[in-house]
Amino acid sequence: MELKQIIVPLALFVCITYAFRVLVDAVMRYRMLREPGTEDLLRSILQGEQAERRLSSLRWGLLATFLATGFAIIDLLGLREVTPGAIGILLAATGLSQLLYFALTRDRR
Repeated sequence: MELKQIIVPLALFVCITYAFRVLVDAVMRYRMLREPGTEDLLRSILQGEQAERRLSSLRWGLLATFLATGFAIIDLLGLREVTPGAIGILLAATGLSQLLYFALTRDRR
């Protein structure tokens, strides 16, 4: 089976799912703007979304940094094939990044 036969449908599914999510969010925002007296509610929701975007950047930055460190360790150890040890290093790096994210954001939520 060719790689294109796997990647193209998967990418299409991700794009359609993302487009649907954006559409639902836009409809929800439009309805909230049309409702009378919801200015305070709208402001608080937008502030919450801004904080979530900022925390999302922190999460992805930590994940990318720890995965890069994991790949560097794999390279330093000379692992050239996919082995359980190499996969374990990447999973450990991912887990550590998520734990650090949790520790950093525990008081903010």
